[in-house]
Amino acid sequence: MLWMLAVAAYATDAPDTALPSARLPVEQSAQRSAMKAWKISLVPLVSSQALDAASSYGMRELNPLLASSNGGFAMKATSIKLGVTASIVGVEYLIVRKYPRSARVISKLNWTSGIVTTGFAAHNFAIK
Repeated sequence: MLWMLAVAAYATDAPDTALPSARLPVEQSAQRSAMKAWKISLVPLVSSQALDAASSYGMRELNPLLASSNGGFAMKATSIKLGVTASIVGVEYLIVRKYPRSARVISKLNWTSGIVTTGFAAHNFAIK
């Protein structure tokens, strides 16, 4: 008799335990999709920074951290700019690895940053 009650209790609990496992592949698929979107968003982030560095090279730099001794944007500034970009990508990687749900938000931030920085580069090319 106790055996039948235990089986009946297990049978009533079975749909509850089956539901999360059925949802698990959907969540993993969403996280995989977000990770792929984050990886793709690194392309506009890095390329816009490189484009901005190329458009600023040889021009007068207003940022004192990037300006060379004569006030221009030179190799020192390019190294700092691309080094900071690499550091940001590294920190993003650590965040996304620990908190996979943050990949979608970081992806949107990368796209926004890429668009804004490309606008700055276009302005630099226009006044060059």
